[in-house]
Amino acid sequence: MVSQDSLLVTFVNLVDRLPMPALPTKRERGRPKMYPDRLFLKALVIMIVRHLHNVHELLSVLAQPTAEMRRLREGLSEQGQFPTRRTWERRLKALPDTLPAQIGCLGRHLLDLIQPWATCGRAVAIDSTVLRARGGVWHQKHREKGELPHTSIDPEAHWTKSGWHGWVYGWKLHVVSVVAAVGFPSPPC
Repeated sequence: MVSQDSLLVTFVNLVDRLPMPALPTKRERGRPKMYPDRLFLKALVIMIVRHLHNVHELLSVLAQPTAEMRRLREGLSEQGQFPTRRTWERRLKALPDTLPAQIGCLGRHLLDLIQPWATCGRAVAIDSTVLRARGGVWHQKHREKGELPHTSIDPEAHWTKSGWHGWVYGWKLHVVSVVAAVGFPSPPC
């Protein structure tokens, strides 16, 4: 009978296939790292998938006597050594500083692998930000009645929600960036 790994174990094992940025040539101060960053990236994947909020929860879940957790503990060990609780805390706390370089490395690897420019030659990036309206806000109860409480309110602005700023009364500025020989059709007059 062939044993099949769980989806979480397979997902964590895929982290081994991700390209990692080159290590710095100058050694950092302090003791050399015994465990690679990849090991803590695997732990982060487990924490995200299992909705674990801290190292204590991670270690409690990994301590469960199931085949899945045994496989995950094996994948989170380096040369038979499993990090201590304090090492988990310290290295997971430092992980956000290394994520931009890891994400950039993965993006470059995917571009090399997929080569989107070879066949279609198009790429588009879209982003937006909110701009607060000057003056006061026009609340829904006044808007429905069609009355402006004072003249400093911009009646053309609207309420919008941003993940960063929350609810904002104002405008949303969209930026579209195109990389390729692509033209936008002009709107009809």
